[in-house]
Amino acid sequence: MPREPGEEIAVHDLIRGEVRWQTALLDDFVCLKSDGFPTYHLAVVVDDHAMRITHVLRAEEWLPSTPRHLLLYRALGWKPPLFAHIPMILGPDRSKLSKRHGATSIREYNRMGYLPEAMVNFLALLGWSLDESTEIIGREDLIRHFSLERVTKAGAIFNLEKLTWMNGVYIRRLPPEELAQRLLPFLERPQAEGGLPDSIPRPLDRGYLHRLVPLVQERLRTLSDGPTLTDFFFLEELDYDPALLVPTGLDTPTTVRILRGALDALRSLAVWDAPALEATLRPLCDALGLKTGQVFGVVRVATTGRTAAPPLFQTMEALGRERCLRRLERALERLQASPM
Repeated sequence: MPREPGEEIAVHDLIRGEVRWQTALLDDFVCLKSDGFPTYHLAVVVDDHAMRITHVLRAEEWLPSTPRHLLLYRALGWKPPLFAHIPMILGPDRSKLSKRHGATSIREYNRMGYLPEAMVNFLALLGWSLDESTEIIGREDLIRHFSLERVTKAGAIFNLEKLTWMNGVYIRRLPPEELAQRLLPFLERPQAEGGLPDSIPRPLDRGYLHRLVPLVQERLRTLSDGPTLTDFFFLEELDYDPALLVPTGLDTPTTVRILRGALDALRSLAVWDAPALEATLRPLCDALGLKTGQVFGVVRVATTGRTAAPPLFQTMEALGRERCLRRLERALERLQASPM
């Protein structure tokens, strides 16, 4: 490769400014293998020239290869493109991101339930920023505002916790109908792959799913959270410890009274919607001389199988009259049969 003794070769990197190398320190690198096949260095220069590439944006680990590429452009009589060497994405230990830090493929993050728009936003902010405070920025705004001048030189840390937070923000901004469509493949996966229990028939009722989504949307961080947050809406039989039915400060006989009172009040309910359910169950608290949290907590466990769930009355409306009454009856049976 032609070069002069003591010569320096320089590139004005669009991110790092002027970078210089002593050509005397460069080795005589191979351009063609013994079988005539070109090496990467020659191939990338010829390919970029043939495709009329004007700007080369690549990871900073390729910066040491730049003088070799510049010498090849000189030898071939071609004008080199402009170069910008982007900072590396690092793991929490500040080493190069690798499989030992977790998933590294975009497809893996897609299977884990991360939205493409959240991933684009997150990756754009690794080494670049719009200003000192903006965290959420859509693709169109990124296209409009992105500039190499604001790309940093230092490597950026891949913070999975921040990506998960950002993904939750994007999930909460989705229209419920669109979120339902995006959740569907995660719910209908086999149970072994993180989907709903295999006992739940597929395909799922789309109309029913659309009614459920607004109830869990605020709690979703990834689409793969969907099965865990919604399984009780679809299961025929809930599996939970009967002890959960008895709140702190109450005993089994009092809990039995709550379940019987709820069943008596709800069986005659004419309209099964959230306002009517609340208007029916609140007076039960006064009638039993108990706090609303105690009564509603028992009903929540009986109808959902868990102590923390979406808003109770909206959940009961979505579950429907038949399923709720059946679960309350089953809870009463389990509590009476349990040796507590």
